[in-house]
Amino acid sequence: MMKKLFSTSLFIVVSTLLLLTGCVEEHLALLPEETPDNTPIDNVLPIRLTEADYNSDNTYYLLNDNESPDVYFDKNQRSFYVNQPLQILFDDEHYFQLRFYSPRALKNLTVWAKIEGYEEEFKFIELEKVQAFQQLRVHIPFATEDLTAYTRSGKKIQIVANPYISKENLTFTVECDDPYWKCLQSNKCKWYIAFGRYEGTYWGYKMKASHTREAVAIALNMSFMFSSEEFEKALHEFGPLHSDNNRTEIDKNALLAKVYKHSGLIFGYTTGVMGLGGGTTYGMHESCYLEHYADDRDITDTQFHEYAHCLGYGHDGNMTYEKTGPGWPTLCGTVYRLLSIEKKMPVYSRRFMHNRRCGNTYFNDPYVASKYIIDDPELDAIDGGLSPANGTTDTGGNDKEALTFRLDHTDVPGATETTFRPKDVYAYGDTLYVVNDVAGNFSLEIFNIANGGKIYLESIKQWTKKDATNTFSGQPTGVFRANGKIYVTHEGSRTEIFDATTKGHPFITCVGNGNWGESSTQTVHAYDVLLCKGVMMIHDKRRVAFVEERLVESESILCIYARSEHLNETGGTYGMAVNDADGLLYATHPHKRIDVFNLADLRAGKELKRVRNFVYKNTPYALDFYQGRLFVSSNGTEKFCEVDPATGEIIKDYTVIGDITLQAPEKFCIRRNTLFITDRKKNNACVYAIPMSELK
Repeated sequence: MMKKLFSTSLFIVVSTLLLLTGCVEEHLALLPEETPDNTPIDNVLPIRLTEADYNSDNTYYLLNDNESPDVYFDKNQRSFYVNQPLQILFDDEHYFQLRFYSPRALKNLTVWAKIEGYEEEFKFIELEKVQAFQQLRVHIPFATEDLTAYTRSGKKIQIVANPYISKENLTFTVECDDPYWKCLQSNKCKWYIAFGRYEGTYWGYKMKASHTREAVAIALNMSFMFSSEEFEKALHEFGPLHSDNNRTEIDKNALLAKVYKHSGLIFGYTTGVMGLGGGTTYGMHESCYLEHYADDRDITDTQFHEYAHCLGYGHDGNMTYEKTGPGWPTLCGTVYRLLSIEKKMPVYSRRFMHNRRCGNTYFNDPYVASKYIIDDPELDAIDGGLSPANGTTDTGGNDKEALTFRLDHTDVPGATETTFRPKDVYAYGDTLYVVNDVAGNFSLEIFNIANGGKIYLESIKQWTKKDATNTFSGQPTGVFRANGKIYVTHEGSRTEIFDATTKGHPFITCVGNGNWGESSTQTVHAYDVLLCKGVMMIHDKRRVAFVEERLVESESILCIYARSEHLNETGGTYGMAVNDADGLLYATHPHKRIDVFNLADLRAGKELKRVRNFVYKNTPYALDFYQGRLFVSSNGTEKFCEVDPATGEIIKDYTVIGDITLQAPEKFCIRRNTLFITDRKKNNACVYAIPMSELK
């Protein structure tokens, strides 16, 4: 909770960035030890703020996506020094203001203040956490109230109300036990950093706020790296650096001194070229702003190439294009990577900001596989972890009594044997969803199955998307329901998502843009869909694609988080299921194979490799687990079997279950202690509901 907090006011735009250094004598009185403490609690320093105390009245976030370019391109409002990313200002209206140019938060910060004329500092403000890019503004009633404070030696003092206290009267000292603060304080560079609204052929696109945030990260990282012992050691152990093609060697000590003394960088955005640099001009393309992290694409060539230009070097030698052998970009990129992997760099991971996903970039490439995985609890607290598979699986509607029935075209109004052929089925509570894949009649048919009935409810054949009528553009292949949404895959390379709880089941959004491909918004057809632990899994013709379920919102553009390895491209019937006992994903493949994946390996966009696969006797169609038992449907003589999940060996053949003989079973699900299975026999295809108690 907030303790001893004075009144606050929102501070959106400030016209000056001052670090306080001056001091003028001011009234300060020591309270006698015997004086009773009758000072109101609100007039006692230090101010103590926790994360819960931050709100729109006292906090604004610098360089946020809604910030006007007129603000972040204004050097008077947005600029800093790399060795002073934490800025403190006390203005004429007696507002204490703090700005933190950092993509990473800082814990346990204490600010001490000193008024000239008294020997000791007093504890002024304690912050449990300074947030990334936070701008804090708190009013201090120096003008109207007597304040009680405590000095470094523990003495209680009274600061007499004085309207003339100003920034010239106060100095501040910052203390922090966070290792990140020590990291920031080790910076030997004094670069001035701002953002440039450049004009000209290669400056046609302006920096977005996301680029300015990345610029802060790059500036802090580069200057820290150059200040590190690791870089100095690597510099002197590295081969010669040349200033020209005649291999004129550069004095490395002089080079490092030049880096420290460099005046700064005005970051900009380039187009048509990867970067432009010289003096303080430092422009890069969007890819350079995003891919410099070791846990992104780990590409830093342009970053250090352009900085070499800023240091005065041209394209000869090996400071930029490395014409005379490995040089500056290789040296810098290697140390930059190692310091990031070892988590010594100030902003060592893209996960501090996730700017690829912010939606405020020129290119839509939200998920790029990490070249190097970086695990860290601090990062997990920001984004929930490297894997999206940390959500809750929807198990609702799975605890009802078992059912027995046979559903066919006679249960669908207006249908005939030739217009209704069930492909997939899913039961959720008392609702049954059946995919019909007959050409010209593509649909999702919905029934109420309470108490074993088969009451027809409605059909999804077309829907409205952005004022246009849409239909299943390809053969529908799979259906699943979870968390109030219905998912239907089809060979039109899309997975349609509908509202399961609203009458008429309105369209929400989809995965895939309808065009075959493997971009972040494409699948290659779509044959089956499954949701588990917060992840949507779509098996297409080549791979399993994974999507974050939490991002499913009305008309949202859903991008593929990661894909499995290539599984051999072929068409056919696919099925997937997760074994709750070990979290492994099982997927059928038409090449008489069952592939097994570990969802725990779904990390940071990495391609998911199979942990194993095994040959199945027949061509498997679908599979599901029930109380640890694995069941598989297939062609061949053994059409529905219990299978050993470790080897794929058939344990028992259930082609005949009681008085039912399965003739052409394909996709199925096991829900509410019932096997719901399609039987696609040539005449009168149907769905059977069979109690699992019959599969002993």
